[in-house]
Amino acid sequence: MSSVPPPSALLDVRLRVPAMDCADEVALVRRAVETDPGVVHVGFDLVDSRVDLTIDPQQTTEARVREAIARTGLAVETAPAADAEVVRRDRTPSTDLVASGLLIAAGWLVDGAAADTWREAILGHVGEDAFGHAHATLAIPFYGLATVIGLWRMWPRALAALRHLRLDMHVLVCLSAAGAAAIGQWAEAAAVAALFALAHRLEAWSLERARDALASVAGRGLLSADGRQPAAPVERWIERFATVYTPAVTIAALVVAIVPALIDGLWAQWFYRALVFLVLACPCALVISTPVTVVAAVTSLARQGVVVKGGGPLELVASTHHTSREALSRAGVRVAARGDGAAAMAAADVVLVDDAAGDAGLRLLVHQARHAVAVIRQNVGIALVTKLAFLVSALLGSAPLWMAVLADTGATVAVTLNGLRLLRVRRPS
Repeated sequence: MSSVPPPSALLDVRLRVPAMDCADEVALVRRAVETDPGVVHVGFDLVDSRVDLTIDPQQTTEARVREAIARTGLAVETAPAADAEVVRRDRTPSTDLVASGLLIAAGWLVDGAAADTWREAILGHVGEDAFGHAHATLAIPFYGLATVIGLWRMWPRALAALRHLRLDMHVLVCLSAAGAAAIGQWAEAAAVAALFALAHRLEAWSLERARDALASVAGRGLLSADGRQPAAPVERWIERFATVYTPAVTIAALVVAIVPALIDGLWAQWFYRALVFLVLACPCALVISTPVTVVAAVTSLARQGVVVKGGGPLELVASTHHTSREALSRAGVRVAARGDGAAAMAAADVVLVDDAAGDAGLRLLVHQARHAVAVIRQNVGIALVTKLAFLVSALLGSAPLWMAVLADTGATVAVTLNGLRLLRVRRPS
């Protein structure tokens, strides 16, 4: 067994993956780089789309690590310096979303012209197997093309996840869309693709807002983000939960597709309901709920001259009942002020940039930390209740595939906006 080289022989590498907007993509990148024996440590900053690595230059190179990330279908670039005043932001294009939506509208128009009513064209009709659309032949190419375009950016990531034997949201949504098309539900397949593209764009938008807010603070010299700061315990719990939840729901989807159909013979109907389970196996809203909230809370505090280095210290602060530096220290939070010197500030978990803030700054810190933890719990509740409600609805046959995607997207937007409320400071009464 080879030993880890001394720190002096190791090399730190900082990269940006602009399209890394979800924990599934973090897991994909992690799998790609950790297969390299020369990678000693890897850390992620999802909000800033950053990957921090420590490598052994005797066993690997930065170029090889970059190639491994690029094979996942995600572009990679050198991260700017932490103190750079201007950081270029890559905006996720919306062309695929717009094109997919227009093609779906065209398919609906063709279906509407051939259907008895517009309601039937949009919502479908009850057939022999109690679900589905009867599409006009000319509408199917529009829906098919809408599906391909909507998932165009996802297929490479889905294939990369499968190569690493991982079922992530890209795989699950692509399988759901393909499965819907396979049983003739072309409009459903197209809706899944378009709504998933919308969900991905909304995730990117939410993180862009958080990045812009963080950059405005960093530009004033108040905050330098460090990807190796400890995550909040609730964030680690969510990550562990997601690793169990996704395969569990995927297995449940297989059971739903096979077991009831063996009894009543309605294979297409139960296969369709299993596709809804696959969509709900994506833990996007749950996973994104914590980092957005933490960044919003940390950013709002930094604007007031109180710098908190990560979600871990923020949750520790929330557990305290006093506002003094001594009480925070007893809770395991290292607090420093500008007058304590550069070394003390670098080692601290919390830095009071404005020495004049004093106890008022500490009271604001505790208040905002408690507010952040409360919002995180709200977000976890929103995500879990939404999932549970639609899992039950799927079993009862009352949750169409497109509605499951829309609900998942809605939950993602809800937890994001709820977390971003922390950008506004609520001062203690």
